[in-house]
Amino acid sequence: MKAGVTQKQDKPVKKAASSSSRGGRTAVRLVDDAAPPPASDRKMRRGDEARARILHAALECFGAFGFEGTSTRAVAERAEVTHTLVLYHFQSKDQLWISTMEAALATYGEAIKANLEESAHRTAKEALATFIDQFVRMSAQHPQVHRILTTEGNQGTQRLQWIIDHFIRWHFTAIRDLIRRGQAENSVRECDPARLYYLILGAGGTPFTLSTEYKAMTGRDVFSDAEILRNIAFIYEIVFT
Repeated sequence: MKAGVTQKQDKPVKKAASSSSRGGRTAVRLVDDAAPPPASDRKMRRGDEARARILHAALECFGAFGFEGTSTRAVAERAEVTHTLVLYHFQSKDQLWISTMEAALATYGEAIKANLEESAHRTAKEALATFIDQFVRMSAQHPQVHRILTTEGNQGTQRLQWIIDHFIRWHFTAIRDLIRRGQAENSVRECDPARLYYLILGAGGTPFTLSTEYKAMTGRDVFSDAEILRNIAFIYEIVFT
């Protein structure tokens, strides 16, 4: 390079894949510089998508038919995957049930815990109102969860014990204590906190599990935004003074 001369470099956007001469002019074919994702990444994405489809199908099956009435073959058929793929991801129906409940409750559980962590800086009424809103909306989004919890709650199975140990115990204790704090603040009606906890769950979840009956009797779609807001407001009227 000669002194005083600066070489300018332009960042290439595309590469020249091939060239040919036509009448003294050079024709250059340009190709996109972006390479396709590695085969391993594509395979991983397909695996994640299949797993998500299986979990969604399993939630529908367990919610509609219960654990005993659901088979891994039925889940595979609903998910439109092979039975072998279901067993590859989950090994057994028991493990599929556990994974289904973990996936269904994960987002809701995180939201509840975040609300409880913030409750130290808010009134109990505000935190409890947020919980009621969260629970009703979760029940509307995943009515199968309430059906499964109700069914398992009536059976003395290892599945019930798993739910109690991994979800219900901390959920019950946290909300019960929040109710007690609200009562101490005179913002929540005086009654047995445990009974009020289950009243909230029943009023917030049952209309969605009985959605067909609810519409036949009331003429209203319980999943509509307006009806969800009315149900939340109705629970507020029961709970708060």
